[in-house]
Amino acid sequence: MITASIKFLDSGVNIDLPCRNGALADILGSAGILINPNALLLSNARTVKINLMPEDSIEENIISLINPKDSLGKLNKVCNALNCLDYRDYEAIQKGLENNRYRSLGNLLEAAERLKEKRRSKEKTR
Repeated sequence: MITASIKFLDSGVNIDLPCRNGALADILGSAGILINPNALLLSNARTVKINLMPEDSIEENIISLINPKDSLGKLNKVCNALNCLDYRDYEAIQKGLENNRYRSLGNLLEAAERLKEKRRSKEKTR
């Protein structure tokens, strides 16, 4: 989905999001970054530089929702949530992104989780 190129001192690492949370911490650790992914702010350019590289316009729209308090862990959680959606729900999210329906990563995550829960409820009633 999104590749995060992370530089810390003389080391660097590329991470393809989404990935398992434990794997995310391990990959960061391999570059000497011991900060919890949920505390590693995407806007933190002083010590750790994070460059996000989208593959398409949908991912560009996701990146545009990032605010200064968003973390790498939160972005990974959003990518995981989107990755687990039914294709019909993913298309709805895609249209919402194209129409600027979401204001933040948190807002996008809530929408994805609502769609997932709605789909689960429909399947239980069948």
